[in-house]
Order: sequence, then structure tokens, then C-alpha cells
Amino acid sequence: NTAIFIGGSSVAAAEGVLEAVKKTFFGPVRVSVMLDASGANTTAAAAVLAALKHVKVAETEALVLAGTGPVGVRVTRLLAIAGASVRVGSRSFDRAEAACATVHARLPDARLTPHATDSEAELQAALDGVQLVISAGAPGATTLPASSRATAKKLRVAIDLNAVPPLGIEGIAATDKAVEHDGVLCYGAIGVGGTKMKIHKAAIRSLFANNTSILDAEEIFEIGRSLK
Repeated sequence: NTAIFIGGSSVAAAEGVLEAVKKTFFGPVRVSVMLDASGANTTAAAAVLAALKHVKVAETEALVLAGTGPVGVRVTRLLAIAGASVRVGSRSFDRAEAACATVHARLPDARLTPHATDSEAELQAALDGVQLVISAGAPGATTLPASSRATAKKLRVAIDLNAVPPLGIEGIAATDKAVEHDGVLCYGAIGVGGTKMKIHKAAIRSLFANNTSILDAEEIFEIGRSLK
């Protein structure tokens, strides 16, 4: 009848709480735990599940914009697990490289490359040849202007997880859900929000099925995959 939900606005602090919680368990004396601070895990899972509807991820070159933040790192992890080649974008190449190292620590075989996206030329280079873009930037920050998006000739799916204007990917509405813009299937933050909430509710329910579950991004993603 008891489970622990770790939320809050700081994902890093929540991760520390999760590690502290796990250390208190011994033998069967434990309860199930779910980590979803700032909705990072459920948001990342919903975004990747939206992409899976339209691309064969194992054959996909993906770009995660603002890939150094909590949601971006989790999107990168989930795409890498699904077999995608992932370009991790950041205004700082060093931060992009550090984010790749963080994911590689969990997934040594992940196919990741860091990319600086601060200038238009850098952004266009990062976009060259990608079929999927997921923007996980901060509220009100545009990571992909329409002019740069137009240069991505192979782009098939674009997902923007920012619901605060100006949106992360210019030209996408927050409510878009598989809406085609210039030949690209687009999702906005509200467009993936319904799936996010379904995953959230299913994950919460699953906590009470046993007392041994530890739900982080990967486990929450699998719950999302099981939903009809």
C-alpha cells in the first residue's frame, strides 16, 4: 500500500534522493520508487514513443537539441537504447561532449556524437542528414529557427518539448500532433502531453503491483511501450 514518488524541480537533486532511498532498503524491506522530477522521464518517454510511430529508430540519425539538460539526456538515452545514432546538440561543444560521456557511462555501445549548435553554420552541420529532431530546450528558447529547419532535406519528424513561446522549433504549434509542416511530421509539447500523462498514470499504478520496482527513464519508457 506504500510507494515513493520522487518529484521536485531539480532533477539532479531528485537523482540524489533516489540513490539515498535505494540505500535504505535491505532484503524484502523495501517499497517501489518512481523518479520523475520536472516530468523529465515521462516527457522523454512520450517524445521517443511519438518518434517510434514514424521512423525505424534503429535506422535513424537523430539530433537532440539542448541535449545536455535533464530531458535531453534522457531522450538521448532512450533513443540510443532503441538503436538510433544520436547527435547531441548544445550551444557549447564541451557540454555536448560531457553529455555524451554521461550517457556512455550507462550505455558504452551507444552511437553518440557531440555537436555545437551555437551558430547557424554549426546548427546546419548538425542537421545534415538527420531524419529526426527532438528539441528539449528551456522554456522560451528557440533552438531551431525555420530557416535552419528548411535546410534539413532528410528530416521526417520534428518534436518540440517546449510549450512556452517562443517555441523551441519555429513553425511548430504546441498543440501539433503528427501535423505535417513542409513535409515534416511535427509534434508540439501539448501534442505529446496526452501520452506523457497516460505513461505517468500507468507508472504510478504499477508502483502498487509489487514492492520491488525502481522506475527511472528506461523503466518508464517500457511502461509507455506497453500501453495501447
